Amino acid sequence: MADTQDTLSPTSNVDFKGDIQEGYLNEHWIGLGTKTGIGWLYLGDGITTITPKYTDKTKTAAYYNGGGAETKTTTGVTASYDISGDRSNGNPTQDLIANRKFMTGARRQLWFRKNIFVQNEDGTLTLTKSEYGKSNFSDIDDGGGTADDNGGFKVTAQYLSTPTIVTSNNPQQLDNILHQTPSQNASILGVNIEQPQADGSVTIYTPNVDDDEDTISVSKSRPATLDEARTQAGSYVAPKVDDSETTVPATPTNVTSSPTMDGATINYK
Repeated sequence: MADTQDTLSPTSNVDFKGDIQEGYLNEHWIGLGTKTGIGWLYLGDGITTITPKYTDKTKTAAYYNGGGAETKTTTGVTASYDISGDRSNGNPTQDLIANRKFMTGARRQLWFRKNIFVQNEDGTLTLTKSEYGKSNFSDIDDGGGTADDNGGFKVTAQYLSTPTIVTSNNPQQLDNILHQTPSQNASILGVNIEQPQADGSVTIYTPNVDDDEDTISVSKSRPATLDEARTQAGSYVAPKVDDSETTVPATPTNVTSSPTMDGATINYK
């Protein structure tokens, strides 16, 4: 193979482009470990921000063979995620975390998983990377905030050790992860998953879209009637008067009056 450097010129384009994706394509899951395995819950409802934070533990030293200059060495890394948004009461994932605000020790520990998807040119999604590990959940904010705003939700998930990282070099494991924690954006966006397999093929997974009461079928649409339109719009319609059924108040009969010192006294039937 020829040296790559020999093929370059002073104007060769080596500005290689990547995929800049929107944050919501990353899907996060919280897992409760039991004797039978891990039950994963999707973390999405009410969540607006998930920010990774990596804190290095370093050592600085000056060695004799370094000319007396100090060198810094990274000896450890702490990885965590700051999660925040609006408190969604009744959401199982948020409730699972919030209910641990008074717990301590091992009862604050849950599993955390981050699945990274890319959106292809045709709109389909592909799982390209996943990380997961047991984590400690701290600094829980369960519904705090001002009176005129939504109740807040905050928590920090910190890995207890280096998480397991699965990349596209292990397509079989990524496919297994996709079955354990299915893509939620596939259903939300209504797009397919195109997932590479270990044998070099690509499996297409079609999302399951439930026809519930919130689903609107365009194929069953029709023009609204006048009455339906007015009802939907809340329009005021003046009542119609039918002249044929107009009634006139009856005239009182047997009216008698007599003078009094204070005026007239009137009796009528």
